[in-house]
Amino acid sequence: MPDFFDDLVFSPEDIITFPGGIPGFENSKRFVIVPVPQCEPFSWLACVDGAPPLRFAIINPLIFIPDYSPKLSKEQLSDINIGIGDLHDLVLYAIVTIGQNPIDSTANLTGPVIINKNTKLGKQVLIDDDRYSTQDPIIRKNR
Repeated sequence: MPDFFDDLVFSPEDIITFPGGIPGFENSKRFVIVPVPQCEPFSWLACVDGAPPLRFAIINPLIFIPDYSPKLSKEQLSDINIGIGDLHDLVLYAIVTIGQNPIDSTANLTGPVIINKNTKLGKQVLIDDDRYSTQDPIIRKNR
């Protein structure tokens, strides 16, 4: 598979800052979203803070669970400058684990990645909601 990140070109306006990093990668704070047409509907959240390369496959969870609605608090959203009235400024993603067989790929729906598209601030929020898991199947066999 070609490395889509060898010649990654982006502008400063493309950078999304995660003030607290991503859980487990707290020192990685600046990322860009890299759409790869050959991998749609997936994109990549790629860290631009240096080596070694850090990348996460991401997907909009509404593509495979149209009624996905994680319960978020004002406190969880305050670090990325979102007020409750500004929810239309949010972009929502889930981090994906791509299985060896793509049909086995899963998404972490208890840890959505939320991005304020206006301020370019992001955060992975951890939610406690029994409707979702860290390994929700992307392809649902009984739907």
